[in-house]
Amino acid sequence: MPKANNQRGAAGLPRIIHRPDLQSRRQRSVFALLAGIGWLLWLYLLLPLATIGGWIFGVGRFESYVIDSQDHSWASLTLYAVITVLAGAMLLVWAFYNYRRFRHVDRRQPALPLTPERLALSFGMNSDQVAALQRHRRVTLTHDAQGNIIEAR
Repeated sequence: MPKANNQRGAAGLPRIIHRPDLQSRRQRSVFALLAGIGWLLWLYLLLPLATIGGWIFGVGRFESYVIDSQDHSWASLTLYAVITVLAGAMLLVWAFYNYRRFRHVDRRQPALPLTPERLALSFGMNSDQVAALQRHRRVTLTHDAQGNIIEAR
């Protein structure tokens, strides 16, 4: 039986399954801190594009109509507050409706146990072929363009 691919990525490092539930709280905190710093740096790099967009779309007009004019700014702030409260109320109503509708319903079912027959059916093989493949430590499967198994070594 030929040697199987050792599942290494483009950089030559092994592929990692991301499982934060297996990390300690400290590891998750450091990961979150580094991710936050990365996003802040990314946003800082995009700041010149935001400035160009502001020039194109007229930030000066915003300043003259909203900030310098007291009548327009209070009317705008009142409208924004009313819209925010209405959107929040609609969200709360929808959440309460879903809570009342599904509070005692658990539609999640555990998966059926995987039998050799079901595995053979999903692979498009018979049970004897699957049993033979399960006896080996390493198996190389070759697939056709439709994803069907055409060879097993």
